[in-house]
Amino acid sequence: MPAQRPIEVPVGHIDANSRNTLRNAIVICIAAFVTGAIIMSFEMLGSRYLNPYFGSGIYTWASLISTVLLALTAGYFAGGTLADRTASPGVLAITVMIGSLYLLVLPSFSQPILEFVLRTIEDIRAASLLAAIALMFLPVTLLGMYSPFAIRLLLRSPQSSGRVSGTVYGISTAGSIVGTLGTTFYLIPMMGVRAITLGLGILGLLAGLLLLAVKAPKRGTSGIALLLLLAITAQIPPGEAAENLIDADIRAAMLKRPDGRIAHLETEHNDIFVTKRQTNLVMSFQIKGWDYTESVVNLADPDDLPLPYTQTMTVAVSYPHAPAKILMLGLGGGSISAYLGRFIPDAFITTIEVDPGVISAAKAYFGLRETERVRFRAGDGRVFLNRNTERYDLILLDAYRGGYVPFHLLTREFYALVKERLAPGGAAAFNVHDGTKLYASTLRTLAEVFPQLELYPTGVGETIVVGAPALIHKEIVGRNAAALQERYGFRFTLPQLLQHRTVYIQSQSAAEIITDDFAPADIYDVMGRDLRRRQ
Repeated sequence: MPAQRPIEVPVGHIDANSRNTLRNAIVICIAAFVTGAIIMSFEMLGSRYLNPYFGSGIYTWASLISTVLLALTAGYFAGGTLADRTASPGVLAITVMIGSLYLLVLPSFSQPILEFVLRTIEDIRAASLLAAIALMFLPVTLLGMYSPFAIRLLLRSPQSSGRVSGTVYGISTAGSIVGTLGTTFYLIPMMGVRAITLGLGILGLLAGLLLLAVKAPKRGTSGIALLLLLAITAQIPPGEAAENLIDADIRAAMLKRPDGRIAHLETEHNDIFVTKRQTNLVMSFQIKGWDYTESVVNLADPDDLPLPYTQTMTVAVSYPHAPAKILMLGLGGGSISAYLGRFIPDAFITTIEVDPGVISAAKAYFGLRETERVRFRAGDGRVFLNRNTERYDLILLDAYRGGYVPFHLLTREFYALVKERLAPGGAAAFNVHDGTKLYASTLRTLAEVFPQLELYPTGVGETIVVGAPALIHKEIVGRNAAALQERYGFRFTLPQLLQHRTVYIQSQSAAEIITDDFAPADIYDVMGRDLRRRQ
């Protein structure tokens, strides 16, 4: 019987298959990490979409969490069923890319949906749940299909099902942790909701393109994928203009709304009301049954400052030699920071606001935009100054909560900290309510820190007090004001505002100096408080 010849196996054939299998498994695992990160990042981001309309209370968070769980439930069932019918990486890639494309277009239609729900449903619980489902259910369902589908693609035998399932869900959960912490700790404090949403969409598209490469590992696939990504991103609406600090579309939409209450937002710090009065949009806080106006913008004129004290406060830019770096404590509707940012295009302005809900409301209703020059940061103003040693040419303080300033922003120690953070030749301006014992104590305390105080009374219960670490001659301030007015063309002319200036002279009054140790600010603030309440 003739000897049989051995079957010839091409050298390297098995190794090549193993390499392809390993490569595909790595790609699938990477995409599992990415989709897990996107889902949880989007859940955290969902609060930024819903809070301006439905508050940041337990109902909103319950709606967000329930919607994500509902969508994941649907995604797990749908993903497993679809995978049994067609275990194709291409089909999985399509589901990921559709969900990602949804994220890319979400910023363009989220506001009309949220406003519609807010107008038509009175029950805040039902409204927040419906809004969360309308915005989040579809993309989270599509991305939630990933894990069971990926398990089906990786599974080679029943004996390995436990290991494969554990690996996929473990990697996806690790991505969820990164998405949660990365979004809340870093992305939200650094950039706007729109930019983060678009970034998540692009990241999901990249994951989908990787999966397409698994489906067709041919030469040139990566190049085709790159061209496809460029073609898709070219269709994305351009981002915010670098110097456009006001969203004209939001203000135009608010202008079309009927007069009256637009929104009521409950945050951990404030009870915020947004009200339209003809062309003006008003942000007010309700405290102990009283409404206090915090900010007013003219929807029809982005360069207008309807409140007299906001007009007067801009005179402070005349004191530094060059107001290139400005810090403001207290945002409200952002009228002052937007005004200065628009008229001084080379200035960098950072605004610190203790209530993140105020920042969200200012963006959602008042149309404020952040850029690399003009930024909003959530946090306590004093904490910020303690932790950041940067120096500023101008520091503006308008940090009111209702009718009063928190006592720790009124003390001698705090004013000394403000003085330390001023650059050489810098100045600080304070919005101070007059007509109370607190007013006298505030001026005396400021005079303990700043050798020069100049007052600009508005005539409507407020005085803008400008303090400088060193004496600045009246002629120098006048020349600065004239030069800045000629260069930037301020709506409210600086030389004219300077005409209301008076110099504070330390008197022998019985006004007490307010310190961290002795700060009866609330008691001193009682007398004359009714003058500040809403007319």
